[in-house]
Amino acid sequence: MVVVSPLCGRVTFATVSYVENKPMQTAARFLSLLALLCFAAVPAVWAQPFKLQCEVEGKYADAEGKATAARVGVELQVIGRHLYFTVIGPKPFEMRVSTLVTEEYEGTNLTSDTELGARRKHRASAQETSLLIKRGSMELIAYNDVPAQGKSQRFKYAGKCRQSGT
Repeated sequence: MVVVSPLCGRVTFATVSYVENKPMQTAARFLSLLALLCFAAVPAVWAQPFKLQCEVEGKYADAEGKATAARVGVELQVIGRHLYFTVIGPKPFEMRVSTLVTEEYEGTNLTSDTELGARRKHRASAQETSLLIKRGSMELIAYNDVPAQGKSQRFKYAGKCRQSGT
């Protein structure tokens, strides 16, 4: 039997004998229990997000004038066959977008050979959120429909990203 423990960081080999060998059976049970406890203690180890830091500029599509600059963090997680993006930053830049399809949202995978991204559309209100990252240049292009002044306005932004140190 091979017992892998991510918390303990070791691979332990144990042999289980089918002959009446109480000490060996007890050791195998102990190692199995230890591995189970280690796996249960670290459930998020398999879904660590990929993090980017981006310098972006954005403005409302209808607005004229100067663009707003900000530093945002982008976290990407892949769980199963779905992509999950979270943009963390000032209020108009914040968003969550995924490829997941639910009763409330319709997600679309926009990934290609040159880009990585997703679009999410709210079924009831038709508000959209989209995020694309160009693979070679690490350029971020995004938009988010946000309620402003009693109606939905599209906030668009773009900028360069780099991989985060953490």
